[in-house]
Amino acid sequence: MKSARVAALALAYLATLCITTEAQSQAQSQEKSDPPASPQEKHTYTKYEQVVYDNVVQFHKNYNQHEWTKNGPLVADDLLVDSNGTPVHGRDEYIKRIARFAGPFPDVHITDLDTIVEGNKAAIRFVITGTQNGDLQTPTGMLQATHRKIKMDGIEFFTFNQEGKLVGLVTVEDLAGMVRQLTTPGQ
Repeated sequence: MKSARVAALALAYLATLCITTEAQSQAQSQEKSDPPASPQEKHTYTKYEQVVYDNVVQFHKNYNQHEWTKNGPLVADDLLVDSNGTPVHGRDEYIKRIARFAGPFPDVHITDLDTIVEGNKAAIRFVITGTQNGDLQTPTGMLQATHRKIKMDGIEFFTFNQEGKLVGLVTVEDLAGMVRQLTTPGQ
């Protein structure tokens, strides 16, 4: 299945984000000795790609403002979503799904790190931050509010129709890492 391959690629990508502190230090030391790279040219999008880009960016802006319903007009009625392995069908279910973190994490915020658009496809690498001030349903049961902060890596792959509406979405977030941050003593 195509979405399973995309999810596997996303998981592999997320695994590469788990660089040890030592490796990061070595990379930073090497960067200091290397000459700076020349600035990249700004990519020019087609008119359609610009619509896709604008819509992708708007999803997370609406999320950060807790205005979930504003994402409704940006998606097709028959939207298909794979959200961390959970299938979601249709606009209304999608709106409910994206709002689920607001209860446990009232200050939830997404910061986009990389956004790529090619034709009707887009990908975003992002970080979700927040403080767990409400109860959180996990696969192993309800986790009472810990009042701990989280920082969770994620990546999303978007597919749009000819009208620029979202028809497919695969979301992969490091949920296990988030739970570790909330449950490991001394975190």
